[in-house]
Amino acid sequence: MKQLIVLGITGSIACVRAFDLCRSLRRKGFEVQVILSKAAAGMITEQAMEFASGSPVITEITGKIEHVKFFGKNGKAKLLLIAPSTANTISKIAMGIDDTPVTTFATVAIGSKKPVLLAPAMHKPMYKHPIVLENLEKLEVHGVKIVSPLEEEGKAKMQSIDEIVFEIEKALMEQKLKGKKILVAYGAFQEKIDDVRVITNNSSGKMGCTIAAELMKQNADVKVFGNGARESYFDFTEIKEADVLEHATLKELEKNYDYFICPAALPDFYSKAKKGKIKSGKIIALELIPKEKLIEKVVKKFPKLKVIAFKAEHGKNKKELEALAKAMAKSKKLFGVIATNLSKNPVGKDESEMFICFAKKQKWTKGSKKEIAEEITKNLK
Repeated sequence: MKQLIVLGITGSIACVRAFDLCRSLRRKGFEVQVILSKAAAGMITEQAMEFASGSPVITEITGKIEHVKFFGKNGKAKLLLIAPSTANTISKIAMGIDDTPVTTFATVAIGSKKPVLLAPAMHKPMYKHPIVLENLEKLEVHGVKIVSPLEEEGKAKMQSIDEIVFEIEKALMEQKLKGKKILVAYGAFQEKIDDVRVITNNSSGKMGCTIAAELMKQNADVKVFGNGARESYFDFTEIKEADVLEHATLKELEKNYDYFICPAALPDFYSKAKKGKIKSGKIIALELIPKEKLIEKVVKKFPKLKVIAFKAEHGKNKKELEALAKAMAKSKKLFGVIATNLSKNPVGKDESEMFICFAKKQKWTKGSKKEIAEEITKNLK
């Protein structure tokens, strides 16, 4: 069953972005009910938002007591998002004033202890007004989540749609990983051949990126090392060289982490790098020397750390892949192993099938990277 989000739109010019915000929410699987203030209706039409949401737009409180229907004791809405939220609306909600449909919905939602998110948008001097800042702090004390604006060009612009949607998903998800420290490493890493050329692979980083996002939605304290796909809200350190990743990881894990999750596509070999640039135009031979795995170094140095590794094979059937994953988990003393067959699940593909191997749970999971990431994170606590 789809979760219902109420989207309140108030009179900032940023309301022109509400159409795309509404469509993004629906693509994420939410049902959306729009409330349009009179000021906002002068900038974006009721018909446009009805098309975006797929439902008639609320522009006034009627005898149907819409505010109670959605946010009363048995209200059907899961969350109220006000985006954009003006200085006027913020201050009214903070003072308990409900003289517009949007502020009336906010009063009932806060009183019913339903999640409320505000995405401010206004000129920067308005945002920096001490009373407005005090009102934002007051709302946060009462459990309202403020999605901080982007301060640029003399304005406090409404936050990116991706970040707003992330905060909604986070607000509605069970916060079972709150307080857990997790390091995630992902992407394609390099080994030098000379000072110009490298050995690498074509990993996109999508799986690691999706896992990190899912962990953050469950309120884990997540740090990311890597390259490739990323989200704006990550605590992200870009690293491309395998040796730099190894050094950074071993140093970072000294800070008492609970989990290390490593879908990083690290080179299995290195070549004795030549200084300068190898001249072209002739055949050269590279000696590839096997490398000790980063996972092995981590387990040796941090034996109590819960480590989740990824194993990519080619041309193996399901039984063979299961056996390899189980053997790897046992021999290397890993918390979990996620295995895949690259001959059927090419790198970078959005849909995959993976074998998820934990001590108490082993299963095949097929679907989007998000669905697989959700299945992996179910095993963390």
